Amino acid sequence: MPTRPELLAPAGDRAAMEAAVRGGADAVYFGLPGFNARARATNFEPAELRDTLSYLHAHGVKGYVALNTLVFDDELARLETAVRACADAAVDAVIVQDLGVAALVHAVAPSLPMHASTQMTCTDAASAELARSMGASRVILARELSLDDIAAIRAATDVELEVFVHGALCISYSGQCLTSEAIGGRSANRGACAQACRLPYELVVDGELRDMGDRAYLLSPEDLEASALVPELTRLGVASLKIEGRLKGPAYVAATARLYRTAIDAAVAAGAPPSEDLRETALSTFTRGSGPGFLAGVDHQRLVDGRTCDHRGLEVGVAIGALAVRGREHVRLQVTRVIERGDGLLVEGGFAGEGEVGGRVWGLATPDGLEIDRAEPGQQVLAWLGPERTVGVVHEGRRVFLTSSPRAQRAALELAPARQALDVRLVGKVGTAPRLEGVAERGARAGVQLDATLLPADRSPLDASMLRDKLDRLGDAPFVLRDVVVDVDAPARVAPSALNRARRALVEALSTGHAAHPTTTASAAQLQGAAVPPDRAPPRPGLFVLCRNLEQARAALAARADGVILDFLDLVGTGQAARELLAARAHVTLAPPRVRKPGEEKIDRFLRAQQPSALLVRSLGALFELGPRDPVDAIGDFSLNVTNRLTASEVLRRGLSAFTPSFDLDESQLLALVRSPLGPWAELVVHHPMALFYMEHCVIAATLSDGRDHRTCGRPCDRHRLSLRDRAGMEHPLEADVGCRNTVFHAAPQSAAGLVPQLVDAGVRRFRIELVRERAEDVARLVGAYRALIEGTRTPAAVLKELRSEGGYGVVRGSLRVIA
Repeated sequence: MPTRPELLAPAGDRAAMEAAVRGGADAVYFGLPGFNARARATNFEPAELRDTLSYLHAHGVKGYVALNTLVFDDELARLETAVRACADAAVDAVIVQDLGVAALVHAVAPSLPMHASTQMTCTDAASAELARSMGASRVILARELSLDDIAAIRAATDVELEVFVHGALCISYSGQCLTSEAIGGRSANRGACAQACRLPYELVVDGELRDMGDRAYLLSPEDLEASALVPELTRLGVASLKIEGRLKGPAYVAATARLYRTAIDAAVAAGAPPSEDLRETALSTFTRGSGPGFLAGVDHQRLVDGRTCDHRGLEVGVAIGALAVRGREHVRLQVTRVIERGDGLLVEGGFAGEGEVGGRVWGLATPDGLEIDRAEPGQQVLAWLGPERTVGVVHEGRRVFLTSSPRAQRAALELAPARQALDVRLVGKVGTAPRLEGVAERGARAGVQLDATLLPADRSPLDASMLRDKLDRLGDAPFVLRDVVVDVDAPARVAPSALNRARRALVEALSTGHAAHPTTTASAAQLQGAAVPPDRAPPRPGLFVLCRNLEQARAALAARADGVILDFLDLVGTGQAARELLAARAHVTLAPPRVRKPGEEKIDRFLRAQQPSALLVRSLGALFELGPRDPVDAIGDFSLNVTNRLTASEVLRRGLSAFTPSFDLDESQLLALVRSPLGPWAELVVHHPMALFYMEHCVIAATLSDGRDHRTCGRPCDRHRLSLRDRAGMEHPLEADVGCRNTVFHAAPQSAAGLVPQLVDAGVRRFRIELVRERAEDVARLVGAYRALIEGTRTPAAVLKELRSEGGYGVVRGSLRVIA
């Protein structure tokens, strides 16, 4: 029999937490203000932690606190305070993204369990092992992994694995999305995602606008619903199945928890599988359309339907048109699922929801005007959405959705109080005080000594039935008696009042048996002071240019760049270009994809085989595999998310020659980091179109082919150039990489030209320009301008003036602006 996986539910507030407990969750995760990836949730105050954990532990439920954001140096002291509060409250684990935060947690509270957040972008066994080497006992895998990927990781590491099974899917890899940061200074890595993926975009192909019909939401994926895959995930040995949704309400949490509680119990032969009604109740509380996500493998035709950006619920019919009856405008529809008065309905609109009609059902009637309270599948009905709703034109054939159901909401929330089965045993000898021992269903154990002795009993000795009668008065306690055993050496009796007192003491002991985690005297300030450069010389200085094709690389070198970084679409072209440029004695760095899944280590091996001057390290798995005496220089890319000295020191300690600071840093934070002793080991990107979304989903295959994946798409990326046009009219380039993953780049390049003199003064010696679609003449101008700026022969103002006059959208400061 497979091991039963944990069911982990979200809690954005106390009501959602209690709903998770009633729904059968084994654990809940929640955040504290300031350091969690759902800043918009209500969250929990540090002062509430003890009471919150006491409530959870009394019900046999674990509590995990999300500290899963990137953290800046000036915040580490506050983070230390939060970690100490978690340890003192006996939190069962903290969830972290930042490697520096992991180091701090391990130093301050070594016994406090730590889980590696999905924001850490762990996609292979090596990245899981890196997380474990930082102190993590569990790794929350990226949502882009398939069952086969998970099986491969499970076979290669024994670290606990946690997998998302339900809720919203990000289009971008978690921890790698910079869209909110680039557009509005609201970092997704800091809990402030602006959900730009849910906005409408138009598709531009080879410079021409492509008619996509009603498909406006090209980056808005359907939600994940994997209850049918719970048996397979259980068989694979996944330790925890996670529900997304800290911004969702109690009804969603309760309904989804009950769905997956049922599915998990069935997977270990402890109950029947979930019914379709149970599944539909869960989906009625929130869904954009649901499917197995990436767990069933990549399918570019299914993941994004392009017509959905928000909750729509279950499809319940098809619109026939609009009809006015007795002065009331009605939607006429053919029903495919039950609809009742009071339900919420939505008739889908056209492009970006144009013409969408929705509201609460005030009245239902048959086509001949007979009023009804309920419409059954197969019926044609008229739905009146109330006096304040103007129906207007309803196009025949539009889908109709059930957005809310009072009946389903009541069903979701009408759950009995959560109680654990409790096995009790009375053990003792006549003439001594017996011991009352209890074992709760979820593993909690406790025992209490009675304050009275066992006395001989000539008649009616204490037995299991009598003991059950005395102990069954549990009141509001979160337990229900199951097995009761009397284990005494002779017929005996004991005072009923003593049993009552023992019962209360046992319940108290079972409810409060979690001890605080001990903490050390280590402090954030001490750790920052110890974050020093490695005992080796800084990397070679220079201006390096990341190129997407050979023409750009040749132009960069001709303009006196000190080296090029090759980040091409195909490996064959990469190898040919590397051999040509290395033969010309150029300094050539090769770049793998930002994500590495199981089996993709061969890409790294191929790049190493070209004997480049250096490699760009973009994933935690590649970082883990670095050796201290690696013959090839390793440059850490921005995807490693270095935002503080602790993280910078950690990645350098693991063998990097240089690190690239995260784009989540603003101007003042960046300068503070590089003015530390670590500055000479930093490589600063001074000019680049910001990489906004980095995604497994291929928009190119989804829109220009019928193929599900790279084997069946026909590679339209080789023949066409795509961009996404936003509501402001900016066209953001869309490019594929060697792994067939897509990156959407910002239309306007970001420039740090204004900072270069200060960066040079701080000791920064390495600078980088990143290209996307620049022509050779553009490359020459960029390299010349920034080289002159670094050498001090041109001013920032002169460089920025030249760059902004080049056409297009000019350049912006982007994430470097300081947000007050």
